[in-house]
Amino acid sequence: MEEREREFQKLLAYVQEDDDVLGLFVFGSRARDDGFADDRSDYDVAVVLRDRDGVLEAFDERWPYVHGAPIEVARSTLSGLREHGEYGTATAWARYLYVRVKLLVDKTGEVAAVLREKRRVPDEVRDGLVREALGGYINSTYRSLRYRMVGCEEGARLDAAESLPHLLTALFAIDGRVRPFNKYIAAELRAEPLSDRAWQAETFLGQLMSILSGDADEQRALFREVDRAARERGFGAAVDEWEPDVAWLRGEAQFRGWSDPR
Repeated sequence: MEEREREFQKLLAYVQEDDDVLGLFVFGSRARDDGFADDRSDYDVAVVLRDRDGVLEAFDERWPYVHGAPIEVARSTLSGLREHGEYGTATAWARYLYVRVKLLVDKTGEVAAVLREKRRVPDEVRDGLVREALGGYINSTYRSLRYRMVGCEEGARLDAAESLPHLLTALFAIDGRVRPFNKYIAAELRAEPLSDRAWQAETFLGQLMSILSGDADEQRALFREVDRAARERGFGAAVDEWEPDVAWLRGEAQFRGWSDPR
């Protein structure tokens, strides 16, 4: 057994014996079964501790976090785990960490309950998240297409790239799902397709790559599908906020009297 595995087994034995430890789970590539991990992959491990004064400091003395180590041990209290990755907080970006994990120790069942809640977008958050993300997508798409009209290709390409994280957040949230980290977008789309027919993996991924390469026609084609899907799911108002420019964004009209040379 290599050193990394020995250290991991030592950590497992330690958390089983320590009464202040409630649970342990693995996240990242080693928590997945879709080929992202190999024998060289490190372990990303989360240890969950009781809410008691001094427990974090005591744990750090035995298992300090070291970035880049073969076993990276992140620790928190149970209340800290509940708060981490919540929408509306500074750590909302990290919520996908909890979508695919391997829970190896859970002494009270509380860790599993928290993780279940984090794997989806809460119903009370979903509509606001979709509307905000659609607004970000349309804003960046609008800017990108406008910049291209005045010959600012660099700005057009950068804003096209900025539009896509917003779009992915919206499309996954419409289905109640947390947007994956970019590394896992393709794998998630293939393993668990989004419900709308337009976002089937190969076609949709091809569109995204074309937009990143500067294809304005593909931007407009994608916007037309987003417009349709938003209206079918009850989010048409988020698009209508961009009137009188929606037809232009669809590629069906010139920009407010502008003589477009296309």
